[in-house]
Amino acid sequence: MARIGLRNFRYGILDEETETYAEVKTPGKAVDCKVSLDLNSAELYADDALAESDYTFKKGTVNITVDEDDDQTYSDLTGHEISEAGEIVRKDTDKAPYVGFGRIITKVVNGVYKYKVEFLSKVKFKDALPDEKTKGESVEFTTTTLEGTVLKLEDGTWSKTQTFATFNEAVEYLEGLFTKKA
Repeated sequence: MARIGLRNFRYGILDEETETYAEVKTPGKAVDCKVSLDLNSAELYADDALAESDYTFKKGTVNITVDEDDDQTYSDLTGHEISEAGEIVRKDTDKAPYVGFGRIITKVVNGVYKYKVEFLSKVKFKDALPDEKTKGESVEFTTTTLEGTVLKLEDGTWSKTQTFATFNEAVEYLEGLFTKKA
């Protein structure tokens, strides 16, 4: 299997009481996504051999890069308000909401395209400001990367993944994850 593409970022604000998501939204076009996991790591040796082990999920980190740092998306994901004048107002008392976050990875298996949905059930993003630089002799595009912490739901679920034969099936599944109980 070779992963050859990334698209269709989606998010929805999580209501923790009901474990349902608000309206599914697109934060921008997908540029990059990196997920890293922090796993429990415990091993018990007995009779000179490994007898028990635990490598369960503790938490994770997701870094997403989008083509456009839209103010409304940034406000949704970081918990900051947009004033009536249209400015993002950041306060030290702001709290980022938990969101569900998903994406579609295009891959090739034995010459056949497949579409894998990867969904993170509970993520909390934090503030990030893009690096900027002046235009020199040539134009260089810069983007904004947001970092979030991946947590688990009350029942222990932290991720859902499924692979589809068609892109449309993958989109339908991904968006459907936001319309049913997490």
